[in-house]
Amino acid sequence: MKKILIIMALATMTIVVNAQNKVTSAKAAPEMVYYYTDFSIVRMKDSTRKKDVYVPYIGNDTDGEMTPFRDEKGNVVCFDIPVWGFNYITSLGWELCWHDDNHNAIQRWLIKKKVTKQQFDKLTKNKIETSNSLERIPTAEEQLHELVK
Repeated sequence: MKKILIIMALATMTIVVNAQNKVTSAKAAPEMVYYYTDFSIVRMKDSTRKKDVYVPYIGNDTDGEMTPFRDEKGNVVCFDIPVWGFNYITSLGWELCWHDDNHNAIQRWLIKKKVTKQQFDKLTKNKIETSNSLERIPTAEEQLHELVK
């Protein structure tokens, strides 16, 4: 009985020592950050098919405007119903994170996507401005109080 216990103890110690000696060399994952931009789905008329379609638009990084999504041939991507546009944008790695319906006049969303810090720096390069001559703009409530006085 003692021999079995000694053999089991030695086997257990061998396994424990062997497990402690293994070192995994994990590669450092690049730092990931969220990149945010505007997103909208616009109802348009497809004159070829003679029906309404929904076109996803995304904010661009050049002039602050929004541009329609295009396929690899340069054709504008469109869908029969808006939710297919949401499925499309999320299939590209974007996440819907904020919605402003502006009282149903304009449907606008804020979307985000995880990118490396290097990609983020490239996307946001030359977007930061500084100024020493900023003035506070009164809130709508403050302006209303001024008008009532």
